[in-house]
Amino acid sequence: MATSSPSSASGARRLPRIGVPDSVRDAATTFWMQREPRERRILAGGGAVLVLVIIYLALWDPAFEGQRRIEKALPQMRSQLAEMETLGQEARGLSAIAAAPVPHGAELQQALNTSLTNHGLKATRMALSGESVQVQLDKVPFGAVAEWLQEVRQAQRMKVIDANIKYVGATALVNVTATLQSPAAASR
Repeated sequence: MATSSPSSASGARRLPRIGVPDSVRDAATTFWMQREPRERRILAGGGAVLVLVIIYLALWDPAFEGQRRIEKALPQMRSQLAEMETLGQEARGLSAIAAAPVPHGAELQQALNTSLTNHGLKATRMALSGESVQVQLDKVPFGAVAEWLQEVRQAQRMKVIDANIKYVGATALVNVTATLQSPAAASR
C-alpha cells in the first residue's frame, strides 16, 4: 500500500474554481499566452487603470459627493432644529396654559380687574355679555394697555376681537375700548 505525500497529492489534484467555467478560463488563458510580454504589460496596466476607475466611480465619488451634500445642508438643518425646539417650547407652554381652567362670569370680571390693577390700570367701564367682555379705559398709558392685552391673551386665553384706541393729546395717553372674547366662545 503506497501512500502519497501531501505535496504530491496537491500537485496532482486541481482545486475547483468557483464562478468561472473551465471553458472561459481556458479561452482567457489561451488569449493571454498568445500575447507578447509588452502587450501583456499594456493590458495589465489598462486593467489596473480600469479597476481604479471603477473603484473611484463606485465607492469614492458617491461618498465624497454625499459628504459635500451633507456639509451644504447642515446649516439649514441646524436652523430647522432650532426652530423646532422653539416651537416645542412654545407648544409645551401652550399646553400648560390650556390645562388651566378658563374663568367665566364674575370670576372672569374679577380676574380682569386684578390684571388691570397689576398693570396700574383701572377700567372706566366693564360689561360682560355671554363669553365676551367689553372694557373701556380712559387716559391710560399706551404701553401699559399693550402689556395688559398681551397678559390677558396669555393668562386668560382671551382674544381681542375689536379694539378702538384714540390718542388723547398727552404723551402716550390713550382712550381704549376693547372687546375681548373667551376661548369657549371662539371654539363654538
